Amino acid sequence: MSFLLRFQKDSKNALVSGICAGLARGFNVERKWVRIAALILLFFATVPTVILYILAAVLLPPKSKWLD
Repeated sequence: MSFLLRFQKDSKNALVSGICAGLARGFNVERKWVRIAALILLFFATVPTVILYILAAVLLPPKSKWLD
């Protein structure tokens, strides 16, 4: 599976922009664990986490309705 098909924003299960839900889907783990990890990273490394989140929100494509 290609990188772009594996990691996509998941707007259906999104809380903010769908990055954590998309990463959870790509890594095949539950969304809550990715969201907890993101919150922990946000607490300990605020600036890098915010920058990476914004970059992911801009660069990752939205999940296609037709590929599922």
